[in-house]
Amino acid sequence: MMDRIYFADNPWPNGHRIAAFKWGAHFKYGEEAELAGRAGLYFDLHIETADYYEEDADEEEEEDQDQDEEALSDWQAKIVWGNYHSCTLSSEEWGDKGFLVGSDQAPFDPEALDGKEFAVDFLSQEEQELIDFDQTAFDVYLLGHDAAAFHTIAFTKKAGAVYQIDWKGKLALAYVGDYEFKYDFHTSITAASFSGIAIPAELTDDEAYGLLQRFVSTPSFFQLQNRQGERRFVFK
Repeated sequence: MMDRIYFADNPWPNGHRIAAFKWGAHFKYGEEAELAGRAGLYFDLHIETADYYEEDADEEEEEDQDQDEEALSDWQAKIVWGNYHSCTLSSEEWGDKGFLVGSDQAPFDPEALDGKEFAVDFLSQEEQELIDFDQTAFDVYLLGHDAAAFHTIAFTKKAGAVYQIDWKGKLALAYVGDYEFKYDFHTSITAASFSGIAIPAELTDDEAYGLLQRFVSTPSFFQLQNRQGERRFVFK
């Protein structure tokens, strides 16, 4: 059975099929990251759903309901969701984002990932009012280009480099100017395989190893993989 994502109180209580999922990582480095105090190892997560209407059996019945939906909020109206087709929730689709898992002060420990829970973008009231979308970990296309924050992301080891990822968070309909994070989502990815730490072409192997040694407590857990010129550090 395919994994699903649920948007609380939207028109589909049984959620939506996840059509694509990726879990990887990248380094933030260089002068800008150093000056901003953001240098480190970052996890990336990427979800794409199937079409919102995928499992609706009777399109004619949906058309009959359109008039009734005029009284509903955008969040509750199928006709509004249908205008945007599907959801992408991602740290990499629209920018090099992600959430910090390893820094100079606290290098990433692969052995501690099992049972680890990350709290990401728990914004203060002031940060919500003056939200900087360049600084949040994830972007989302939901009912237009909206906003995601208040993430809780937990990892449970299944076998090898395969983990269950339980992820919940909050959404704001920023596309229509509503920046209140009042809509909840949750998903459980039952068998997520770690694709590795991406190494950009500008880095030599030695430079990449230097970052691995800097931001990972046990770099010996990783090996360099080169497939058709695409390099990654993957679990041994």
